[in-house]
Amino acid sequence: MSPPLFILWRGLAFLDEEQDDQVVAEEPERPRRRVGGPQRRRQQYLVRRLIGVGVGLAFLILIVIGIRGCLEARSDRALRNYTSNVATIMQQSEQGGKDFFELLNSPSGSSSLDVKNQVLAQRDNSATLLDRAHSIDVPGQMHDAQSAAILALTLRRDALSSIAENVGQATARTQTSNAISTISKAMGSLYASDVLWTQIGAPDIKKVLQDENVDAPALPAGTFMPANATDFLDQTTLVTKLNGITGVAPTTGGTHGLQLLGTTVGGTTLTPDTTTTVPSGSTEIAIQVQNSGDSDETGISVVATLAGHELNGQLPALSAGEAGTVKIPITSKPSPGSDATLEVVVQPVPGEQVTSNNQSTYTVVFGS
Repeated sequence: MSPPLFILWRGLAFLDEEQDDQVVAEEPERPRRRVGGPQRRRQQYLVRRLIGVGVGLAFLILIVIGIRGCLEARSDRALRNYTSNVATIMQQSEQGGKDFFELLNSPSGSSSLDVKNQVLAQRDNSATLLDRAHSIDVPGQMHDAQSAAILALTLRRDALSSIAENVGQATARTQTSNAISTISKAMGSLYASDVLWTQIGAPDIKKVLQDENVDAPALPAGTFMPANATDFLDQTTLVTKLNGITGVAPTTGGTHGLQLLGTTVGGTTLTPDTTTTVPSGSTEIAIQVQNSGDSDETGISVVATLAGHELNGQLPALSAGEAGTVKIPITSKPSPGSDATLEVVVQPVPGEQVTSNNQSTYTVVFGS
């Protein structure tokens, strides 16, 4: 019985193998579809390119920002340095003005030569400050302010030079009107230098700093003349100041007297009580005055009245026996071809006894 069972088992096993082969067998694998292709590669290339451009732009922006920041920092530093340099120069010039006017305000009994040397020292200091101002670096925004500062310092140097050249004669016992007049004009230049700095130079610097949002050292007052500047613009007061320097007053003893020597209009000499035709384009009246006394005189005033309009002039000083000319601008002319009365009066000085020769009346006709 055993063999048939074995044969049967093997037969069944064969069937099992065939069944297994049928179950295990799989369908053939389908080929995979390729992903991508030329179009996808182009897209990837564009994406990478855009990323590269973005990175480059960002880098460029950072560079520009960095350069701009450096330039702004450099500009701010230049503005601060300029302001600091100008402030130092103008502060030293202001101190020079204080020293100079302290000399004029404080009688010292010094000789005229000593006074001249002291003024020359102040002139040399002003010249040095002017040279320093020329040598500093000037940002473009400060061009106008620099021009005002340079002009102010130039006026101060030239004015002090003029004063030094004339102070000897102006402080002498026998004063000369030309020297005093020259010093008076120099004082006007000093006053103008203060106006240039306070009205143009300093305000321009402050405006630039404000516009650029830059913090810088505060500017000094920078003025050269003192608070009583007007005292030195008036010739009569100026003479008193100059006399006080050496402590020697001009000669005042003896008789006092002035005399009207003559009057011209437009170069034509006028004759009292006679009608004189003068050029229609005449612009000033020239009046010659003489100190006919033996005392030096200061603050000599002359009044000219033309067709009812009063005109005034002044001579700062006349030494004994000296003559000088007052030139008075004509501010209002009579109608051409018509007669006009011109009255000239030399105002008497203190102590003058005879005044009959101080005035004259003329009849003039401005050419038609």
